[in-house]
Amino acid sequence: MTSRKQWLKEIASLCAEVRPEDGTDPRKLSDKQTRKQAHRKTYQVCKQAEKTLNLVLAGESVEPLLHELIISAVEPAPDSSHLLVIVEPNSTTISLDESEVLAALQRAVGRLRSAIATTINRKRVPQLSFRFIAATGVAQ
Repeated sequence: MTSRKQWLKEIASLCAEVRPEDGTDPRKLSDKQTRKQAHRKTYQVCKQAEKTLNLVLAGESVEPLLHELIISAVEPAPDSSHLLVIVEPNSTTISLDESEVLAALQRAVGRLRSAIATTINRKRVPQLSFRFIAATGVAQ
């Protein structure tokens, strides 16, 4: 049997089997690739935002408390229009109050968003929300 006839025989046997995607619109099957592309772009924006925010916090800012923080992660919450920024102290020897840190970040949110706007190429700058993770080995 030639390879073409063998291939046609395999295809015919596959047509007889019932698969999970049988009966679905083929356009919806290809939609998974575009979602994966959008997912990649979302995390690309998160990484750019993380780098930018670390630079802004390390530079000169109005709040001296912000110099003691680093950005450990930026995650989409629920998509790239809203980002969750996870901050933590850059040293384990200092003790920071969570409410003070979150208040300082809320006061500086405009400056942080404008810094992100200069680095990403988006029509709208994502909203930011913050979560503070305290250091575990703080000496008191």
